[in-house]
Amino acid sequence: MLFSKSYCGSSPQRFQRLPHARGAFTLVELLVVIAIIGTLIALLLPAVQQAREAARRMQCTNNLKQLGLAMHNFHDTYGKLPPMSHEDWGNDDTQANWGWAVLVMPQMELNSTVEALNPTSGVVTSDYWPRKATGNTLHAAAADPALKPILQTPISAFICPSTSGPELNDSKPIPYDSGNGDTFLARSDYVVVNDKDKIYRGSSTNRPDGCFVWTRMNPPVRFADITDGLTNTLLIGERCYELGGELIGSGVVFGHAGNDDGDQPTGAEVGYFYVAGSGYYPINSTVSDANNSHRQGFASNHSGGVNFVLVDGSVHFIPDTIDHNPDGSNFGAANSTFERLIQKDDGQVLNSF
Repeated sequence: MLFSKSYCGSSPQRFQRLPHARGAFTLVELLVVIAIIGTLIALLLPAVQQAREAARRMQCTNNLKQLGLAMHNFHDTYGKLPPMSHEDWGNDDTQANWGWAVLVMPQMELNSTVEALNPTSGVVTSDYWPRKATGNTLHAAAADPALKPILQTPISAFICPSTSGPELNDSKPIPYDSGNGDTFLARSDYVVVNDKDKIYRGSSTNRPDGCFVWTRMNPPVRFADITDGLTNTLLIGERCYELGGELIGSGVVFGHAGNDDGDQPTGAEVGYFYVAGSGYYPINSTVSDANNSHRQGFASNHSGGVNFVLVDGSVHFIPDTIDHNPDGSNFGAANSTFERLIQKDDGQVLNSF
């Protein structure tokens, strides 16, 4: 019998290999990936921080431009710059004085705020400024439950986004009450430029040499009085709340307590320094005498300097390395670049700075 071969299927089955299964990451590989990610973050973080600070600094510049524009609109309306503050007569511990910011608020679309506060324009008779004794003094407004919330509402136009600090300036109470006051108003990171040395009450022979004066003793400043040129004179500068762990104190939007000036031991804590600054100490100074006089100056949390708006409305970043000789010569001529920028009529015109 013949036998034939038979096959199962039409062709021999081929042997197929299963794909090789990939194991999990080893610990070494995982650590390498984490190290790479950490390195990338370390490289990118400074760039992100720099971009954020650039945006904050730009917003600060815009704030100052708006304040400079408000000053120009005020001058166009009244033919003069606003005063540093109006005086409401009384005890340094119990009185308070409306500041320059309140006067320019109508030029900043904040009319409703001013109308609600109904501020006086100084209760002391002045030979230079119109007097409006009716209305509310600042210390009365701060004690009024209906008006106090307005005074404690932060206003973004007066806040530098690079400055970290409380919305209410807890370093400058109103009224002062010998440093024990517990009413705090909205913080301002911008103060007007008053004097190359200390801020004085002023008189006919002893007056601030910047653009801002005190109403009882000083005549108003007009653009025509700024004989050094609007492009060569500082108008408003920054003061941050804290720098390098040192309290600098910023300012207060609505005004100041008392009338203490730079000659008084409490001058940096009460009085004009709530709303104005001087060149008595260098920019960004964190060290000074026992009276903390550096707190009357200018400082910022922008690295290396401070933004200022000049009288012409332009904003300049002035480095803290600028030529400055803070020799405390209260009546002497300016002998450094920063002092010349502060003085409005010293005759020492700058070609560049």
